[in-house]
This record gives sequence, C-alpha cells and structure tokens, in this order.
Amino acid sequence: MKSDGDISNEQNLIVEVELDRNKTQTGIYAIQIIDPAGAEVNVSIIDPFNSVIETQTVNEEVFEGLFDVATSGTYKLLIENKGEQVKIFGVIGPEPDEGKRSLGFISLYILAVGLIGMVALAIYMVINRKKLIS
Repeated sequence: MKSDGDISNEQNLIVEVELDRNKTQTGIYAIQIIDPAGAEVNVSIIDPFNSVIETQTVNEEVFEGLFDVATSGTYKLLIENKGEQVKIFGVIGPEPDEGKRSLGFISLYILAVGLIGMVALAIYMVINRKKLIS
C-alpha cells in the first residue's frame, strides 16, 4: 500500500497494509522525502497489536527497511515530521519473493545485452563502410 502527502511540523502520515504470516515472513517499507533539508522525519512500523516493532530516524531522500511479520493482520507505517513541511511518499507491503526479484534482473540483463549489440553493430557497419569506400 502506498500514500503520500505534504507533512508539516507535528503531522503524521499513516500507511496500512494487510499481511498474512502464511504468505510472507518479511515485510518491506520505503519512504521518499522530496527536498529533505529542514525535515526531521521519524518512521515507525506498528504491528496488528498496536506495538511499535521498529523505529528509524530518516535523514536521506530515499530510505528502505525490512521488518519481520510475526502475526497476520494490519501493519502500519507511521511517518512523523518534526521539522519544516516536506512532501513524503510512503510504501509498505510484503517483501517480493526471489522469483519476482530475479525477473527484474533478467530484464535489466536483456536490456544491457541489447544495447551492447546495437553498439557493436554500429561499429561493425562503420568499419565495413570504410573498407568499401577504400
């Protein structure tokens, strides 16, 4: 689940997601702060029993973290700002399995091989054309 908003001093942004312990044992969350200068952002993960299971202070533009899914239920990403107003994007959900992650690497590999092939073809055509002109 994702959410975004302009968060000023003493405001919160809450993002909720249903997680099933039988389907995933690890959750992932990420936040992006647009122009983080002057912001004092704290991020907390809250489990279905309303207990804080993880807290981080974020000073960078993009931050990503993992947490354990101990029980099934609604997990919350609580983003608090104690500084100047900033635009923040927050995302929380189950960690993608290895198969889904490997698909991302495969597509990147195919793209790189294709680009290298295009460059090699262009070089070959230039060299071949010089030979024909000579």
